[in-house]
Parts: sequence; structure tokens; C-alpha cells
Amino acid sequence: MLQPRVVTNSYHGHKIKDPYSYAENLEDLEIKSWIERENESSKSILKRIEKLNFLIDKQIEYDANKKFKISRRRITENGKHFYLKRMSNENVSKLYYKASFSDDEILLYDPKNFKNTSNTEFLINYIAPNWDGSKIVVSLTEKGKEISELIILDVNTGKQYQRSITNTWPSVGGIKWLPNNFQFIYLHHPVVDQNKEGFLKNTKSVLFDITNPSFEIKTIFSKENNKDLDINEEDFPIVTLENSKSKYLIGKVSGGLDYYDSYYQLISDVGEKSWVPLFKKTDQIKIFFVKGDSLIYRTSKDAPNFKICKTSISNPDFENPVVLVNEFEDKVITDFAITNDGLYFVTNKNGVKASLYKQEGNGFGEIELPETYGDIGIRSKGYDDPELWITAKGWTTDNKSYEYKQGVLKDNSVNVPFENQKIKNIIVEEIEVTAHDGKKIPLSLIYNKGLKKDGKNIVMMDGYGAFGISMEPSFSLRRLLWVMEGGIYAIAHIRGGGEKGDAWHKGGYKITKPNTWKDFISCAEFLIENKFTSPEKMAIWSGSAGGILIGRSITERPDLFKAAIVEFGALNVIRSMEDANGANIAKELGDINDPEEFQGLLEMDSYHHINDKGEKYPSTLLTAGLNDPRVPVWNSIKFGARLKAANTSKNTHNLLLIDAEAGHGIDDTKRKEFERFATILSFALWQTGHPDYQIKS
Repeated sequence: MLQPRVVTNSYHGHKIKDPYSYAENLEDLEIKSWIERENESSKSILKRIEKLNFLIDKQIEYDANKKFKISRRRITENGKHFYLKRMSNENVSKLYYKASFSDDEILLYDPKNFKNTSNTEFLINYIAPNWDGSKIVVSLTEKGKEISELIILDVNTGKQYQRSITNTWPSVGGIKWLPNNFQFIYLHHPVVDQNKEGFLKNTKSVLFDITNPSFEIKTIFSKENNKDLDINEEDFPIVTLENSKSKYLIGKVSGGLDYYDSYYQLISDVGEKSWVPLFKKTDQIKIFFVKGDSLIYRTSKDAPNFKICKTSISNPDFENPVVLVNEFEDKVITDFAITNDGLYFVTNKNGVKASLYKQEGNGFGEIELPETYGDIGIRSKGYDDPELWITAKGWTTDNKSYEYKQGVLKDNSVNVPFENQKIKNIIVEEIEVTAHDGKKIPLSLIYNKGLKKDGKNIVMMDGYGAFGISMEPSFSLRRLLWVMEGGIYAIAHIRGGGEKGDAWHKGGYKITKPNTWKDFISCAEFLIENKFTSPEKMAIWSGSAGGILIGRSITERPDLFKAAIVEFGALNVIRSMEDANGANIAKELGDINDPEEFQGLLEMDSYHHINDKGEKYPSTLLTAGLNDPRVPVWNSIKFGARLKAANTSKNTHNLLLIDAEAGHGIDDTKRKEFERFATILSFALWQTGHPDYQIKS
């Protein structure tokens, strides 16, 4: 047992005791030793679960049936296709290329060749072809770090440019090629070691020229370079370019918030002239396209379910824009795209029923797809091209891709669909649960036909409820495995997410954050009251900012749940405000320097809601990676130590797994992902009483 060393911190006149603050120092020998013991103990218990390996084998079997998996498909303006492809017998994806959709594919790059090392397995986590598809930037990372190194390939010869680029994290900010096809812009991180001062601070958008080996990166958008702009050290000054014909670069001061301040500059003036203000956070703009001098955008300003508007870039009027598509009362506008045939947009009701429309005069008409989908995404080559690309997903429907042109819909799916007879026996039920304050919470239930509502069904319920991110319907093998083992998989679309628009997000944001876990608790109570399950049969699961959801659910209502799983979770948010990413997290959760928002942070801090005098808490599995650049690993360590000391419940297990070869669970290899899901599912099946997953004696 880790021994407490109480430290008392003062915040706005409140004295807060922190018994395990020293666990934030991962170099402390006692902490290192304790982590090692906890890892060994947890692994020794978990490996005794009878069917853990069965779940790994099932994932491998299903993966083999699909033959291969395509991801990160990028299509250039001249129709060249680039994508990552992982064969079922491979652990990481390779980069492939096609001159057109119907042409033969060509292997362009195998990450095994990166640095020619057999000791570390690198994977590709981002690709960015230039506009004519003659060059491509490839981002490679290792051990879940996300921080990457960029290489540049000549597509025609397959040769790599001599110079590579370090200090990058392309999933933050992306890579934008200029129309000349030999220069691109990316976000440079001066410090890439998460343990060093300055990590995630003073990032800058820089220009790189591939034709000049001695070219020094040129800063074009940063706090230091643009002192006249409102850029803080924690902000990410990102530059975007919508298409090769645009004459404008758009600068976004991003990081942690849905909305941001924006500026523009002529491409011909890149790095030479000042940025001109365009729109502010208060204009509440999400997604925009540049067409000539027009900015076409989706906004929640005076329209919490969003509307689509247009204004001039050189002479903008965001108070009185041209409204192209008005807000809907009962559904949210989630996406839009423009072709030479007009404007297309997507709506979604309760985050689970998507529809595709085309603007027609002053109205719009729905485009019928072959099936009903829970999530639809659209994009186009550009506003002067007729092609619309559609990606559609559902809870039991593997990703489908369509091309829509001149009124004709064509199936362009590249992944082999998941075929399994058992899917035909699965029911998806979409219901609404009444929350503590009368709000209606969408709840998605996935289960086998013939389910009896006798209170004996095992349930896995997950959610997220932060940053306006929706729990979008998508096919998931982990959900399918749970259902195939006889369980109900429940997805709670709680406040803090974006399922019901901007107001739904703001309903679980900063000081309104308690609605997030109270909504979740209401969903659990509904499932119990309606005989879907019982507290002894219910497991809950989330990660990252969803750690607040799970942590506060079990500290507020420990009686409702048998088991709880938190992956790389935010469990001690007061202290997280002091971390490298704290200033950006504060934009969503609250500013510790503000007395009222501090109270909100304290209320959502799961670590500080553990009852040190003793409480019957459910079994828990906490996982984290030492390479996590987003949430400090000590969140899980501190919460795990305090919970274990406080838990008085018999026959429970509080397990902790800290992985030195992992990060935030984003850039994992296939094998690591399969092992991770099998561990979590088998733990939950064991705890909820599934007879085939009990511990071997």
C-alpha cells in the first residue's frame, strides 16, 4: 500500500489536502517501486481470467476475415488516391498510392524502413499529399508518443528527400501545402519532451521549402512573431488552406476551445505582411470554406443547432451575414461541403440519426442513401468540381464510402465489410432518458434479439461528455464482442458532448459539468429500474476527459456500479491545471484562478471526492501510458492509491496498469490495441459475473 504524505494546498481560502501529491514525481523511488508492484499484481490477476486470450483471438479472427483495413484516405484535386492499408497479418499500416480509384495500387512506403531499426516499431499516424499528388509528407511515431518525425517522398520515384523534420505533432494543426506544391506549413513544437519545461508552449506555424536542402524554417504565425495579435503561450497558432485555388491563408488561434480568433493573409504575402483580423471566438464559427472572396461557415451564434452563413473576407459582416441554411429546431447541422453543383449539408438528430441534403433554391432536398446511418461526413475536391465524397457509419454498419455526382450515387467503399451472421441478430434501440432536471438524454442500446428484461443482463455503459465531442455511431469490434458474449452495450449521449448542439455542450461545461455525470447516473438508474440490468451486473468505461465522468459517477453513486474502467483519465483536474496542457484544458473545464470556476473544478475532481474515512467502492481498472502527452499518468496513480486505501468493499479489485510503451491510446499498433480491449472487456465480464470469465483457481 502506498503511504500518504499529506500536503495542504490553499485555493481562494479553501484548504485542500492532497495525501499523494508526491506521486506526481515519477522519479521518486517509492513511486517507481509501487507502480512496478501494482503492474505485476494486476497482470498476475488478469492473466488468470479464463477467456482473456479468447477475446484477443476473436479480434485476430475477425481482422483476418476482413483481409485488410484502409484508413486515412486522401484524394488530391486531380484524383490521385493515397491511403494507409494494413493487411490482416500485419501489425502496422503501410502507405499506398493509386493514380485513380480504378488503377492498381502501388506500395509507396513501409514504416519498417524508417531508421532501419528492428528494436522499435514505428507507425504512420498522418499523411499529407500536395495538391497535384507529386509529393507527400509522411508522419511517423513510436510507443504512443504522438510526437512525430516527418519525411517527404517523391511519389513518382518513391525516393525520400534527404532532409526530415522533427518537433512535430501533425494531428494538432495538420500540414498545409501551398499552391506551388513545393512549400508547406506545419506547427513546430520547440519542446517535444513532455517532462521538460516549455512542452506545448509557444508553438508556431512555420514554412518549409522542400526544394532547398539548406532552407531554414520560416515562422509565419506565432506569439513571438505576431506580437500585435492576441496569442497566448499555450495557444496553437494554426494556418489552414482550403484548396489550391484559394488566394487566402486563414490563421486560427486554437487550443482547447470549440471556437477561436481567426485572421487572414494573401498567400502571395506569406510571411511578409501582417495578418488581418477576420472573426472572433464570439462569432462561434465551426467549419468554414473559402470561395473566392467569400467565407462560407457553420455557426452556433444565435443558433445552438447551427446554421450555415456567408460573408465577405475582405469586408466581413458577421452580425448580418447571408444565411444559406437556417437552424433546425429538432436536429443539428453537423457538416457541409460545396461542389460546382451547389451546397450539401448533413443533419443529425440526438447524435444518432444522420441525413444528407442538397440546397435547392430557398429550400433543400434530401439525398437518399441505401441505408439509414447514424453518422455521415462529406467533403469535395473543391467548389469547381462536381464530386461529393460521403462517408457513412452506424453502430452495426461498417464504414461505407460513396461518390455522389450529377445526381448519381456510386458505392466507392474500399474496406471489406464485416460479415457475421450474429450481426443480423443484434438490435439497436435508441431511447431518451429523463435526467435529474427534466432534460432528455439520448441513450443507445445494442443487444441480441430475445433479450429478457429480468434484471440479470450484464451491461457495459460508456460515454464521454466533454469538448462538444459526440459519441458518433460507428462499427466497433469491442462493442460487438461484448454483445456476442450476451451483454448489453449502452452509449450515453450526455451533456458536455455535441449530440444536441452547442447548448448540449455548454450544459456540461465548466460550472455546469456536474450534469455530465448526473446524466450518466440517470441512464444507469433507468437501465436498473426498467429491468435491463442490476448494479451487480453493470460496468462503466471511458477515458481521457471521460475520466471525470467515470470517476465522479463512482464517487457520487458507488452503489450503482459493479466495475469501472478508466483509461488515461483526467481524475485529478485541479492539479492537472498546473500541467503543460493545463491552460488549454482550463478553456473547457475552468480556470483555477477564478474563484467560481475553481469551485467547479473541485466539484469535478474525482480524486478529491474519494471518502478517506471509508466507502464501498466498485472494482476498478485504471490504465495509463508513460508516454501520454495529453493527460499526466499520475492522475491514475494518485486516484488508484487513494481509492485502494479508502475502499472498504469486500470481493472487489482495484487494479492499475501503467504501460511504459504506450501513450494516450491513439497511436497503438494492432496487437497492442487488441490486447488493450481484451484486457478491459475480460475484466468487466469477470466482475459482472459472466461464468466463462471467472478467475482460475
